[in-house]
Amino acid sequence: MQLAQVDFEKCEGHDKCPARQVCPTKAIVQLDPGETVMIAGDLCQGCGDCVAACPVHAIELHQS
Repeated sequence: MQLAQVDFEKCEGHDKCPARQVCPTKAIVQLDPGETVMIAGDLCQGCGDCVAACPVHAIELHQS
């Protein structure tokens, strides 16, 4: 199974992360606006919607 992972060096911490907006399971967590996002591995289903939506290509799918 694949899970999404964030490359923290690439993530710019948008106030309204577009990848977060498209996640069907709400697995992308952003504690405060402008903060780098994190992926809740227990919620991620590996659909890849976030990968396509990330404007800075900071999210990739990896085998778990």
